[in-house]
Amino acid sequence: MISMAVKIYEEYKNIALKPFAEKLQSEYYNAIEISCAASKLQCEKIKSIEISESPLQYAVLCLNVIAEIEKHVSNRKQIYMPYVHTLTEKVRDSHDCTNCSGSCKINHNMHILDLNATNEEMTKVLSRLQLSTLPLYSETMYPDAYRVLRSNMTMLETNLTELFFLENNYLIPKIAEAQKNINAGNR
Repeated sequence: MISMAVKIYEEYKNIALKPFAEKLQSEYYNAIEISCAASKLQCEKIKSIEISESPLQYAVLCLNVIAEIEKHVSNRKQIYMPYVHTLTEKVRDSHDCTNCSGSCKINHNMHILDLNATNEEMTKVLSRLQLSTLPLYSETMYPDAYRVLRSNMTMLETNLTELFFLENNYLIPKIAEAQKNINAGNR
């Protein structure tokens, strides 16, 4: 399955760092923010109707997960997009980090470590969500609002899983290559 996914995304290998990061922003970060907003509205709808405790608890958990997803995406947009732009400029200008103070290398290394760590954190958050999802095949009838929320959350999970794949297999290697080009980061 992974080899099939790699084949589907093979075109991304040839896209330069900055256009690739901008593609992630327009096709994933922004789309995930929109999905989060729709899912929050659905959670509020569930909280406003009288339903059993289980769907209500799920809606509250979803609100917590959505807040973490929003924080994750905001982090990408506010920290990593500017970093990619700066890194791209340094590569373009033939910057050499060996002429910088030691803090330059530490700063570059921290970006890749943090990207990996935050993806791992989000994977755990999504696992928590999966464990709390009520099975639709049970004999209990759940309101349509719950089904819509569950569908929204599944779409968010799918988008994030795809995003993690793209970041881990394309973005991080592109950042590492750019860092190598300016003699920063892991050599």
